[in-house]
Amino acid sequence: MAKFGYNNKLRKRVFFFAVTLFLILTITISNNNKTYMSIGENAIGTVITPVNKVFYVIGSKFKESVHYVFGTKKMREDNQRLTVENAKLRKNVDNLNKVISDKRYLQEEYELLSKDRTIKTKAFITGKDPGNIFTRFSIDKGSMDKIKKGDIVIEAVSSNDGIEKGLVGVVTEVGLNHSKVDTIMNSGNNVGFRLAKSEDVGILNEKEKDILKGYMYDSNADVKVGDIITTSGLGGVYPRDIKIGEVTEVIKTKDNFTKIIKCKSQINFNNMYRVLIVDGQGVN
Repeated sequence: MAKFGYNNKLRKRVFFFAVTLFLILTITISNNNKTYMSIGENAIGTVITPVNKVFYVIGSKFKESVHYVFGTKKMREDNQRLTVENAKLRKNVDNLNKVISDKRYLQEEYELLSKDRTIKTKAFITGKDPGNIFTRFSIDKGSMDKIKKGDIVIEAVSSNDGIEKGLVGVVTEVGLNHSKVDTIMNSGNNVGFRLAKSEDVGILNEKEKDILKGYMYDSNADVKVGDIITTSGLGGVYPRDIKIGEVTEVIKTKDNFTKIIKCKSQINFNNMYRVLIVDGQGVN
């Protein structure tokens, strides 16, 4: 027992001495040898700083990217407001262009109606066959309005001589209050023509999108790009001298037997809403 008590006292003394020594060393190092702490901190900093730098750069770039793509809340609100305003401006421009276009169309129509007594009535288009080009459409006038099969459908078009009739097509079916119209863009609707500057004639018998294609009966006919062609009156469908369009290309075949022409109508067959009806030649 005496030996055990002695050992226990010895352990306590050793522990006390060790703790005291540790505290003395700690105080000494803190007060007089801070360079050792600096060395440790520098070592840790040396390792951690590059890592922190990478994460900081990545974080900064990510934040910049978010601001660039999405912007701040204020930027997003401003962008949304500008987008709405831009859409309104575009709509206003479209409406203004439509008003200008409609005004010109209505002026030309009014002028033609004022001077041409052969025009029977105006008609609104109520429907059309599928496709971008108006090849066949319905109008809101029929036999009750004295419309008959074979009547000619036109629009007012401008020329160097003023406002004149531009060929659209022919009435092919008639109901009480509606009719069907085949336009000159219909593949089955051939049109006899003549050069406005001469009596040279030909026929338009093909279509390429919104281009009419045909040939001169006389391969030696003097036809050039820019020449105006009108209906010839031949064939019993269209009266003479209704404007068809302007020659855009002249092609002479290799055998020189045929002179092919391409023609562009002045009428916009992609966008139509009202037409004029003229007495036809009594086609049944």
